[in-house]
Amino acid sequence: MNDKNRSLERTLPRTVVSGQAVEWGSKVTTGRMLDTDTNPLSKAPVLLVEDDVLVRTMVSDELRANGISVIECGDADEALEILQSRTRIALVVTDIQMPGSMNGVGLASVIKREHPELKVIITSSERPPDGAKFDHFVAKPWDIPNVIRHIKLIVGA
Repeated sequence: MNDKNRSLERTLPRTVVSGQAVEWGSKVTTGRMLDTDTNPLSKAPVLLVEDDVLVRTMVSDELRANGISVIECGDADEALEILQSRTRIALVVTDIQMPGSMNGVGLASVIKREHPELKVIITSSERPPDGAKFDHFVAKPWDIPNVIRHIKLIVGA
C-alpha cells in the first residue's frame, strides 16, 4: 500500500481537522496522510496565540486556505503547554495584549530564552515596548496577505 493512502491516528493539540475543532488530547483518524514533503509550513504548524476568538478564527482560516498548518491558542499559558509538549512548531505569532499569566511580550521572552531557534512575530495595535524580544512586528489591523508573506519569508516556504 502507498504511504500516502494509509490511515493515520494521532493525538493532536487544539487545532482544526477537516473543519472540526479538536481539543487537546483528542484522537482523530484521517482518511489519507498528506504528502507534506514540499511545504515546510505543512510539516510544522504556526502557533497562533490570540485571545479574541473571532480574530483567531478568521486569521487561522486564512492561513489554512493558503496552505499553512495552524495550532490555535487563546493565551500564553496554552501556547507554553504546546511548546512544552515538544510539538514541532514552525514559528509563533502572538498578540501582545492577552489575559493569563503573561502577555505576548512575556511569551516571546520565554520562547527566546527556552527555544532561541524558534521565530516569533508579535502583533498589536500599539508599538511593542522597547527591549521586547521578537523577530518581527505586525501592526493591527492585520493585512492578511502581508502576514502570510511574512510567515512564508521567515520559515522559507
